[in-house]
Amino acid sequence: MSTILLSVALLALIGCSCATTPLILEPCSGAKPGIPADIVAQRGAALFYGNEYRRRHGAKPLTVDPTLKAEAQKEAEYMARTGIMRFSAYSTGNLARFPCDSGIKTMYPIEPTIPGAVFWWTFELPFHCRNLAVNESIIVVDSIASFSRMVWKGSEKVGYGAAVSADGYIYVVAKYSPPASKDPDATLKNVQCVP
Repeated sequence: MSTILLSVALLALIGCSCATTPLILEPCSGAKPGIPADIVAQRGAALFYGNEYRRRHGAKPLTVDPTLKAEAQKEAEYMARTGIMRFSAYSTGNLARFPCDSGIKTMYPIEPTIPGAVFWWTFELPFHCRNLAVNESIIVVDSIASFSRMVWKGSEKVGYGAAVSADGYIYVVAKYSPPASKDPDATLKNVQCVP
């Protein structure tokens, strides 16, 4: 059985200096649709990496909420079963869909896991926190980006869910509470950009 190595490069990118051992996760497979066998480890790693990223952006750590976890899992299972991603720019959570066995790593360089999705959501930062003309960080608020939901200072709880579809995709959902707001003033208060 092959495994996926969640690289130390991820830890370096999010500024984590606390991990010395990379995390080994099982790859998902369309041959094994449903809930990933190592979902407990994936959820734990996602919470760790997400909280480390929140720390870098001035937000307190999140705790796992069983209700949010159940909602996120139900949503992930629905998406895996139907192939329909229920996304809204102002939803209370983040969504991701990755092929389990991707031969196109240039398009999907992220490991198909819950922590891989957390890493993917961090890529939105450059588009939402920059103003190179005045060398200051600003926030562009036209929707609530996955990055903003992840580092929202007002959020206290999270729940992660994941499911694999029969056609070989993993669907990942993160639900946050209290959720991020689309109000520009709330965004300026709750999203700290790091240069």
